[in-house]
This record gives sequence, structure tokens and C-alpha cells, in this order.
Amino acid sequence: MRIVITDREKTVIEEIIRALQKSGLEYELEGTAQNGQKGYELIESTHPDLIIMDVRLEGMDGLTMLKKLRNKGITSKVIMLTKDTDFNTAREAIELGADSYLLKPLKTEELHRELLKISDRLAEEKAITSVFTVENIFRGCLNGQLHPDSRFHAVTREIYGFTLEEPAAVAAIWLGDRYVELCEIVCPLLEKMGNDSGASVCVLPVDVWHVVTAVLYRFEDEREKVYSFFQSQVIPALCKKIKDEIVCFWGDMKEGGQLLEKLREIQQVREWNLLYDRGKLIPISQIEKKESIPLKYPVELEQRVKRAVLASDGEDIKRCYYRVYDLLRRQPHSPADMKECLIRFNMAVINAYKTQNEIESELKIQACIQNIAEAMSWGQIRTAMEEFLNLVSFKAFTEEGDEQFSPLIRRAVQLVRKYYDQGVTLEETAERLFVSEEYLSSQFKKETGAGFTETVRHYRIERIKGLLLNTRLKLNQIAELTGYTDPKYMSRVFKEEVGVLPSEYRKSVS
Repeated sequence: MRIVITDREKTVIEEIIRALQKSGLEYELEGTAQNGQKGYELIESTHPDLIIMDVRLEGMDGLTMLKKLRNKGITSKVIMLTKDTDFNTAREAIELGADSYLLKPLKTEELHRELLKISDRLAEEKAITSVFTVENIFRGCLNGQLHPDSRFHAVTREIYGFTLEEPAAVAAIWLGDRYVELCEIVCPLLEKMGNDSGASVCVLPVDVWHVVTAVLYRFEDEREKVYSFFQSQVIPALCKKIKDEIVCFWGDMKEGGQLLEKLREIQQVREWNLLYDRGKLIPISQIEKKESIPLKYPVELEQRVKRAVLASDGEDIKRCYYRVYDLLRRQPHSPADMKECLIRFNMAVINAYKTQNEIESELKIQACIQNIAEAMSWGQIRTAMEEFLNLVSFKAFTEEGDEQFSPLIRRAVQLVRKYYDQGVTLEETAERLFVSEEYLSSQFKKETGAGFTETVRHYRIERIKGLLLNTRLKLNQIAELTGYTDPKYMSRVFKEEVGVLPSEYRKSVS
């Protein structure tokens, strides 16, 4: 064990050192001090396992020093030495966490006995803390295997300064299909920033749910301030690092032991994320108060999309789906109503398509419908919708004049028309067509007169214009629908092409 000795009498310090040498204990003397202030500074810098200190020190008395050390969170064991037989002094020392109180002149046998007791206690605590970590405590709560009693709470308070009976909170970050890869980014960032939030943080990945949780405990600030820090600092930092899907929920707990119960509650309400923008840390208490507006099914749009399917009009099919998205996101409808509307709309498309074509895979279509029903983010819905439309395989992206192109470029142009709003790239298209990027790029420009990237950008800008004019979608929502991960970047590209920002364009033509 590592030891610091502070006593105003040099002879007493030497006496303690001789006693330590004869004790047979393994120890390391971190330093000695005869002045209270110097002793405090030495202890603060070394955090020893044991402090042997005099009550009557110059510069700062022992009781004042011990109080300051405890306020600093230094939990070293303490043997207090004094010539004072006053009971009140002894009581105050014990209340401040002194482990032993010995009278001067010291008796070597008594000092040996106290040193052995403290050595045994330190060894026991070390054995406990090797498995009894904060992570294991909350992991036990999460697994439902922990049933803490009063002794358990006493140990956690003594070792870590908190109990599972105290208020806590949890930030749950859902990472989707790239969970394993993204965990390596999210966990260190949560640990680093979480400890600056005004509370201690324990980061626990939950593989089965593809969620990383940050359990907040031992609050220095009010929970509302900790939540505000996560919302204004931590979540934006995560969103900047991660361009993929990210869904964030916050749950307050009356007791830290309610972790499993709170995560189950989050799992049950997570589809309500559909009513929020990316980057919002959603308090589940807010969802309980959320009022939703009944959704009126768009019968006229259904009739229009059926006509577009029968006419193989790919652009109008897309316009119909964009109008549906606009309808769903314009007002706060319940997630169940929104998903039911999309599924019904898709079934109308399928039934119209079946009148003229055979379906390639009914099972895959059913899987897409199921994915929509289980979705908790617009990214998931968009992916399911793209898979759905790909499976239906519309021959709806051929235009008059395409016959002038070679079969390769005709197919490339059709792929651009079909996937431009998904951010299609030259690399992806070349891979689909089994040619090199260089060859496709040169042939594309040679036959169409425009570069591949230039053509994709043109289609995307025209789609953005249409969405600005014909929907009330916000810029971040339009970015999602046109293949941009960053609405600010989309706005910059739009201004380069059109000369004004999207918001200015919307106002100028409205």
C-alpha cells in the first residue's frame, strides 16, 4: 500500500517509519510532511491508500485537511494521531471518515494492529473492485441478474460514492445495421464528453438491440442541465461523426436500478422517432404527452400513382411518393397511422403493376412491407421503399430519344433517372454495368454531351426545386429525399447551380 505521513514532530514520523519497516507489510512511502498545507498538497497529488496524520498540524490542522480531502473525493484510509483525549475531536474525526484514532505517545503494538487491519481492508476492497466495477453493476441491472440489498448499497457508496437507490438517467443511442462498426466511434466519444456533463457516465453497448447506452449517475448538476448538455453538445458531436442512421432517446430514472425497465420502455416507444428530426435527443416523458392528429388517407394520390404505374411514368411515380412523404411529415400523425398509410399505398401500386406484369418475388415484397411496419426511422422506411420499388422493376425510366444511345449508355442513363435521388455515383453505376469507371465516364460524356456527375446533379437540383415548390418539407427532409446527408451541403450545391439558397428560391416563387 502507498502511504503518506504528516506530523508536526519529525521524531514521530521517524518512529512510524521504523514501525512500518518492522511490520512485514508491503508498502511504499509516497512522502512525509510536517506542515498541514504541504501535507494536503502531497496527498492531493499522490492519492495514497493510507494517510497517517496528526490532528495538530501547523498551517492547516488535521481535521480541516481531512474535510477538504473528502470534499475533493479522496477516499484514502486515515489513521488519526493526537495527544488530545477530547471526545468531540475523536467523534469529528470518525464522522469525516477516519478509520482509526490513536493517542500519542504511540504504542508500536497498537499501530501494528491498525496497519494490519487497514491492509486487510484494502486487500478485500481491491478483490471486490476487480469484479465489482461500475460497469458490472449496471450490466447486472441490465441483465436483470442484480438484486441489491442494504449491504450492497453500502459497499457501492463506500467504494464509488453512489447507490442504485439514487436518481439516474440513460441516453440510448440506436445505431442500426452498422452498429458493430459505429460502436468504436460512439463509445469513446460518450465516455469522453459524458464525464463533462455534470454527472458520472457509464457507457454500455447493448448488442441485442443495436444500442449504446450512456448511464448517468452521481449528479453534480440537476438532471435537466445534464440533459441540455447532451442535447446541445454530445448528440451534435455524434451526428457530425456519424452520417448513418442515429436515433437518440433520453430516460430519467427515480433509481439507477431501473435501467432495464427504462430501456424496455424506450424500445416500446422508439418508433415515435418518426416525428422528430435527426439529432434530437428525445425524452420519453415527452412522448407520453405527445398528441397526434388522425391521418386522412390520400385517395386521390393513390389513383394518380396507379395511372402512373399503368403508363410506366417513373418520374410521376416518384412525385406521388414525395407527395405522400410530405403529407405524412406535415403534421404529427401517429407512427402506426403513417406506416399503415405507406403500406396501403404500396399495395395499391403492387395491384396496379400486377395487371400488366408478373411479380419477381412475392416473399421479398412481403419482407419490404414488414420492414416498413417495424421501422423507427425515416432512413429505414426509405431503404424499404427503395427495395420495394426495385423489386417491382418498373420499366418506367425510358424516355423518347434513348434509342440514339448505345445499349451501355442507355442503361446508364436509365439508372441515373431511377437512382439520382439516392446519391448514385459513377463507381456504383460502373459496377452494376460491369465496366470500368474510366470507360463509362468517357462514353457517357461522348454520347450524352454531359458528364456523369453533372447529369446526376442536374436531376437532383430539379427534384429539389419541385419539392420546394410543391411540398412543405423542411430542408433536412428534402436533403434526405434527394440523396444528401448534409442539408447545408445541399444548400451550397443548390446555390452554385441556381444562384440562390433553397429557402430564398421557395420564397421567390411562392
